[in-house]
Amino acid sequence: MTIAWSYCIALAGALASIVDDLADALGDPGIKDQIGAAIGDVKTTGRILLAVSVVTIIARLRTLRRNQCG
Repeated sequence: MTIAWSYCIALAGALASIVDDLADALGDPGIKDQIGAAIGDVKTTGRILLAVSVVTIIARLRTLRRNQCG
């Protein structure tokens, strides 16, 4: 379950990182401003979410591997 949650966080981080491109594709550049007002700098938030999810996945897989070997 922890790994699944980390994948969800990674997806949210990836979407936050590309919100500029999505806003242009949707034709609404105000989306970035609205999201930015809610959570702060969108790109930084996206990168932080991606980093947290990667660390969580690596740690959980390491724990699972240890439990299977020993």
